[in-house]
Amino acid sequence: MLHSTGTTNTSTASLSQQFYSSAIYGEWCNARAKNGSPHGYYVTTPSVARDLLAFVEAEAALVGKPQSEAKLWCYGLSYGTVVGTTFASLFPDRVGRMVLDGVLDAEQYYHNDWRDVLDQMDEAMATFSNHCHTAGPDKCSFWGATPENITARLDGIIAQLRDHPIPIAGIDTRHIPRLVTYSDLKAMFLSALYLPAIRFPLMADILHQVENGNASALAGMWETSVWITSDARMVIQCADSYSRNRLTTLEAFKEYVEYTTNKSKYIGDIYPLFIESILCRSFKPELPDSMLARGVLPKYQWSARET
Repeated sequence: MLHSTGTTNTSTASLSQQFYSSAIYGEWCNARAKNGSPHGYYVTTPSVARDLLAFVEAEAALVGKPQSEAKLWCYGLSYGTVVGTTFASLFPDRVGRMVLDGVLDAEQYYHNDWRDVLDQMDEAMATFSNHCHTAGPDKCSFWGATPENITARLDGIIAQLRDHPIPIAGIDTRHIPRLVTYSDLKAMFLSALYLPAIRFPLMADILHQVENGNASALAGMWETSVWITSDARMVIQCADSYSRNRLTTLEAFKEYVEYTTNKSKYIGDIYPLFIESILCRSFKPELPDSMLARGVLPKYQWSARET
């Protein structure tokens, strides 16, 4: 996509380029909904909550129980916690048992303002250094005598790539020439934090290779590792936040990026492009009130376990 030009601080113009080019995605979706799929935006989370109520009532009727007594039992993970919170807000007397795991702040989600997700990201990155040191040189290729030594060397690689991208000619392998950039490195960090048990060892190997002059494993990491975008996810996210969207101006986007960058040294400057909330600014769904979230959603601490 045109807006995916790298981290938000790739250049002095990158942030404004990302903001203005992001409008194109929503304009295409609006045109498609208008000309070929008039109900294409009817996929909001409140609609899902109403569907869940219909399902549990149907199940109750199937076994001869009153529909009015039907209750939802569910386990919600990640976005599923927004579904659970929305259901509990709309139908509090219809909750049986609910476990919310990997909690998203529902208020921030409906305002298209995903900022608390960054809490403790740098602490999570620190566990890489701790685990690598504890594992020892035989099991962690980026091992150092202390966790602080590992972190310092990692920070050195960040500083090097920020101003000095590495060209990969691909002559010996006959691969397409690539330029390894700061954005590739940050994409690897974000990918590793998403599945640390699996990807921390791979990250250690790549950092070891880069430290020894071979950055080929980082080539293309930005394009291949960051994006989890799907049209379905973006349509749901943007339709849900349409009436409350806080990221509709360049000034608001700049403030959001400044916050995330200050919040996390390691992924704050890549996170706004990873979550892609800026794509919602040009969405214009026409939705009935029943498909929108209204009022303040409660925070169900009694049922939530944050990870």
